[in-house]
This record gives sequence, structure tokens and C-alpha cells, in this order.
Amino acid sequence: MREILYIQAGSLSNYTGTHFWNTQESYFTYDEDDIPLVDNSISFKEGRDPHNHPTLCPRLLAFDHKSNFGTLAKDQTTGEDASLVSTWRGEVLRHEQERVPQSEYHALLEAENEPNAMDLDSNPPETKVRFWSDYSRVFFDPKSIQPVPDTLENIEGDWTASQELFRQYDKDVELMEGPMRLVIEECDNFQGVQMMHDAATFGGFSHSMLRSFREEHRKASIMTFALLSEVIPNTAEIGYVPHTKRIINDTLCLQGLYELCDLTVPVLAPRYWKRATEMPTFFTKVGGLTVLVYVDSLKQPKNIYQSSGILSALAESATLPLSRLRGGLDDLPIYIGHLEWRRSVPFAQLSGNLLPVGRVTRADIDDAIQLSSYSEERRTPYARRDVSRGFAGDDLSAYESLTKTCELTHPFFSLVYVTLHSPMLHSHHTCPYPIQSSFPDIFPDSRPQSIKLFSSMMTSPSTGVFLSHYATFVQDAVRRKDAALTAMGLESDDVRELANTLWEIVDGYDDTSKEEDGGMELGEDEE
Repeated sequence: MREILYIQAGSLSNYTGTHFWNTQESYFTYDEDDIPLVDNSISFKEGRDPHNHPTLCPRLLAFDHKSNFGTLAKDQTTGEDASLVSTWRGEVLRHEQERVPQSEYHALLEAENEPNAMDLDSNPPETKVRFWSDYSRVFFDPKSIQPVPDTLENIEGDWTASQELFRQYDKDVELMEGPMRLVIEECDNFQGVQMMHDAATFGGFSHSMLRSFREEHRKASIMTFALLSEVIPNTAEIGYVPHTKRIINDTLCLQGLYELCDLTVPVLAPRYWKRATEMPTFFTKVGGLTVLVYVDSLKQPKNIYQSSGILSALAESATLPLSRLRGGLDDLPIYIGHLEWRRSVPFAQLSGNLLPVGRVTRADIDDAIQLSSYSEERRTPYARRDVSRGFAGDDLSAYESLTKTCELTHPFFSLVYVTLHSPMLHSHHTCPYPIQSSFPDIFPDSRPQSIKLFSSMMTSPSTGVFLSHYATFVQDAVRRKDAALTAMGLESDDVRELANTLWEIVDGYDDTSKEEDGGMELGEDEE
């Protein structure tokens, strides 16, 4: 086994993660004669359900503010606290917060085995979702549930406060010496971490946690999906402190991930997802908010539950080859190494399409929805990993014709191939994407049980353009002595150094120096 530890931190990350684990649960097999699609031991471990029956539980640590856990919220009272109460001889007044009632979806799941019960898989009702735990289909090990105390003040975009939140939480629950160490010790052959976190609320928290993790596990691979804030440099109101705080917070997050992670996938807020053709069909106003719209193939996602379903479908499919596919050869180091062969471009881009109806065309693949930064400038990828689901016959022909004609070679690819013996494009064709009853109803017609899907992860020089926008914004904030720097408790010299570091990262995406050096930098094995 080559186990992966999954970490989710923040509301959107946990909404997305819940869809992710529900999809993983759909791969379970219950007949000895059935051959499972994936190796469940990579992502799951043996555990117990609330009735003490054996089950599989995710190898997961889920962090969020306690008020966001819903029915999963647990009491953090320690044994020491209980002993103090037992020795007190006076009157004890106990005040307990009212328990969160069971979700509508879980009530329907429990009633599935009753006579005349509704078939959720073929006709799932639209139920009310209050928390991300409301539609979970898997059982969690108690160590997985990590409710972080709610803060009195809003810390969104406050890097320092988020870091302090981790330090206090680690001190209170001994996170690194307790749950973190235990979940890793449960692994026979631990390969690394796949993390997803909300940069705005858990950026500093996640950075401090990863730094502590790295002190103990220097060789473990780390891949993270960083969900960026609702504000980006191109849309920020100059001089408006909340906007500047969020962008600087995101920049600190990107810098920290560059130092600590092997591969980072920055994911823009749903309002910025777009197609390569810039089709003006992805946004509409609902209640004064800008939300994502998919015309023709999908209904309009109206909330975090629906948008996170789309993000999860593409991220889960893109990472499916990570040793979860039976017979697959990929693990985290191989997967990351292929995308990051230049060793100076540790940021990747996620894109894809959900294709619930009809035959797949070249346009469905080429004009995929870009969830990460995208720029027509310097678009040629360094490396790309595609996953198609449910493609057959004409669908595969459309994909193959596209890969033969589109720009999929790098000027220095021939030298890389000779040295690294690895093609720039890896393609995986596997089963359709399963639509669980917990998945949001965003389909234009009747709800399918599975759909075709295309997902792609790539590294390309266009990421340098994206990062340069953040470097320029931070540089300008120092120059104009933006009030947000003082509000965040940051020194001008530190912020100036932040901008310089980001420019150094941008330089790693400059092909000019590579051309002068003969095409690539050699590693120890090639020198």
C-alpha cells in the first residue's frame, strides 16, 4: 500500500471534500467476485460506524470552524476537565447547546431499507443543505473531525490571526503529536499529503500546520489545492483595505506553498471560472451575488453546495490516477514529477467539463472550463495529464484528433524526452463519473446515474502571467504605503521581500534562460 493522507481546511474545501468522499464511496464493491475500480486502501482505512459495524473511513483530517460542522461537531471537553467536575462538591449547573437535528438527506438514507422507501439513486429529492456534513455518505474516524473554535472577530484575509489560530489549536488539542501523528502511523507505507484549503480563512493556519509537518516528514510528497479568495488583483478596489488584505493574504499563501509543497493548484473563486473562448455564459446575478452559470449542458449552480460539486468532480477525476486506479502505476511522486519536471514550476492549472448529454466534440475538450488561472499568452504547456470518463468510440476519436493537432509540444521537449523518458502528455480513459444521490441536481433533463467527464491538470508558462499580477499588486501596495499593511501587522520590508520572492517564482516560468542554457536544468541523476 501507498497511503495518502487527505487534509481539508475551510468551508468550501469541506463542501468539496464531502462530494469527493461520496464519489469514492461509490467505488466500493460488496461482492467478492466484483473487481474494484480503485485500491480503497490508499484513501481509506478500517473503522467502525455508529452501530459498531465494520466500515471504511477516509484517511482524513477535516478542519473548519466548529459552527460549520453541523451534526459532526464534537465536544472538546478533556478528561482533565471531567475529573475537575467530579471532585467539585458544590452545585453544578450544566448548559448544553441545542444539538443540530439530523439532515433531511440522512433521514432519507436511514429510511432506504423500509417498505415503500424512495429510491434515492434514481429519484433523489432536493433536500435542504445547511452544512457540508448534511449530505455525507461516509463515516469518519473521530480523529478526522477537527472543529476549530469560532473566532470573535472575522479573520478572513488576516494571515497573522490565522497562524495564531493554528498555534493555539495545536497547543489545546496537541494536533501534531496526537491526531496527525496517529493517522500517519496507521499507514504501512505513507507516501504523502493531498490537501485542499480555503486561503482566505485557513491560509495562515494551513501554512503553519504544513511547516510543522515538514519538520517531521521532509521526504513526503505534498500536493495542495489552494482555493483563493473572492478578490483578485484585476478586480480589487485600490486603497480598499479588505480587498488589499485578501490579496496579500493569498500572496503569502502562494509563497508559503511554494516553499513547502511539491505541487500547488491555485483554484479561483467560482465567479472567475471561464472558458478559453471567453464565452459570456458563466455569470449571472442572483440576489445581488455573481454566480456561475453553465448553459446548454448544466443548470445554474446557485450556492456553495452546487459549485463545490463541480469543483469536486473535476478535482477527483484529475487525481484518480494517484494509485487509486487498480493496476495504475502512478503515485504522488510520479504524478507530481511528471507535471513539475522543470523543477521550477510547482504550480499547476485545473480545467475540465462535465458532459451529461450527447456525443463529445473537440470543442467540449478544447474549450474546457478553466478553474485556475488562464491566459492565452504563453499557453503552451510544459506537461499535461488528462482524464476522460465514459468516453467511447467517437468520443475518443475526437480527443485523439485534438491532441494530434493542438499545440502540445514544448520547444525543448525533445531533449526532455531523451533525458527523462517520459512523454509530456499522459492520458487516462476510465469509467463514467458516478452521480450519487447526494450530488446537486444541476442537470437540464432527468438526473443521470453517471456522466461523461473530461478533466485536465497541466503546468504551463501562463501561470507566470497569473503570479506576476499578484507580485505587481503587492509591490504597488508597498509603494503607496497601503493602510492594509498596518492592519495586518506587516512591515514594509517584509512585504517588499514577499513581492521579490514572487518575482523570483515568475522568473522560473521564463523560457529565455532555459533556451540559453540548452533547454533544461539537469538534476543530480542527469549530471
